[in-house]
Amino acid sequence: MQNYKKSMTMLLSAMVVSGFALTANGANWRVQPSIKLEETYTDNVNLDANSQQSDFVTQVTPGIIITGTGARMKTSLTYAPIYLFYPGDSNDKHDFRQNLQASLASELISETFFVDASANINQRFLDRRQAISSVDSNRTNNRRTVQTYQFSPYLVHAFGNWATAQLRYDLRHIRIASSTLITSPDTSFGNSLSHQGSFSVKSGRRFNRLGWTLLAQYQSEQRAFQSNYKDTVLRADLSYQLTHMLALLGSAGYEKRDSLGSFANFNGFIWDAGFRLVPGPRTSISFRYGNQYNGNSFSGNAQYKITAKDSINLSYTDTIQTFQSFAFASNNIVTLDPSQGSNFISGDLTRRKNLSLSLSGTRGRATYSASAFYSKYKSDNNALDERRYGGAISLARRLSRRLSINGGFSYNLSRFSSSNIDDKFWSASANVDYNISKSLVGSLGYIHTDRSQARFGNLNGGSNYISLSIKAAI
Repeated sequence: MQNYKKSMTMLLSAMVVSGFALTANGANWRVQPSIKLEETYTDNVNLDANSQQSDFVTQVTPGIIITGTGARMKTSLTYAPIYLFYPGDSNDKHDFRQNLQASLASELISETFFVDASANINQRFLDRRQAISSVDSNRTNNRRTVQTYQFSPYLVHAFGNWATAQLRYDLRHIRIASSTLITSPDTSFGNSLSHQGSFSVKSGRRFNRLGWTLLAQYQSEQRAFQSNYKDTVLRADLSYQLTHMLALLGSAGYEKRDSLGSFANFNGFIWDAGFRLVPGPRTSISFRYGNQYNGNSFSGNAQYKITAKDSINLSYTDTIQTFQSFAFASNNIVTLDPSQGSNFISGDLTRRKNLSLSLSGTRGRATYSASAFYSKYKSDNNALDERRYGGAISLARRLSRRLSINGGFSYNLSRFSSSNIDDKFWSASANVDYNISKSLVGSLGYIHTDRSQARFGNLNGGSNYISLSIKAAI
């Protein structure tokens, strides 16, 4: 609790100091209040219950968006708390869920001293094996409020056109609904607080074809339930523009990761080498191979712009993720979205290998997207080791100036190594939006979800949701 108070004091102090700078530099402010009223019928309101229960759920969402832009400041705040009323629940008819996203980027001393800060409060699914949903009108103990806070001051100094140095401190704090939460007998989640200091020097314009970065970084993450995690990195990154299309890439250095009893512990030499190929304005390909962990690792990305409005992207990543990195990576994801690969947060260190393919674009009045992914998770907790497959498609079309329709389908299959059980979840949706006036929008939607798994028989199977909503910009 004491660490939490200190971190919040530092974050709020940074916002207050930066606020004075914003006022002094004549900021432009924009305020957009709104309110949304939604009525939803569902035949499966309580996902943790032994049998399905129906209910009419009333949802009220007041919201406000505040943005400010000054000569040395950019800030935004979106606050949209959700109130839900469950008339069919005889014990607890009310539920209130916070939803906040705030960010601040300030330049307190011109070209020298900067402060970034952020705060996010929203709902997350914690355990893939427990109840999950693609909507937020139903109830489950597996969905909890997660708070993430970040405060990052840094100094920048340019050595002419030779190089630029940066000294940065990064404070991050994660809180969940309770200090230690156990979602199943072998899984727990707790608060965490991390401190990270880094010093980097990056090459300037003086270096024509050769680019380089020297980095020294130390991170310490204090975790409420698991052992503390420490990571020390000393690394040099290099790039050489061999031709106007081809650049050679590489890095070498030292890393030490330390957490009591973790599979991710490492102490030794790290390196990788690869290339970046840009054969034309539409195509970009990069690939790196080396040893960043215990054993070989590689990463890659390929992008192709089919037309000015249509593009395709293929990527592969291999990362070690902590409880904090999982939470910060999906700050704005509040419902299950298989196209993202994962929005579940783990209390253990996890190595995630992820392959994803996406296609998106616009054709006339229609916009579309399609994606597929494969993820492999290796965790300190063997019960969380899994292979995950999935994909999603969506299509939206504006039929007239006032009327538009959209629909989508998503599929997610998880296979857990410890039990060899397949857990399938899919969702299909259709929605109609009508602009009643410039500031008033009405929507009618239908969603069907289904779950097939043998681990917990009482968790959600087929569910239907019919909703009618109206949103007003005040």
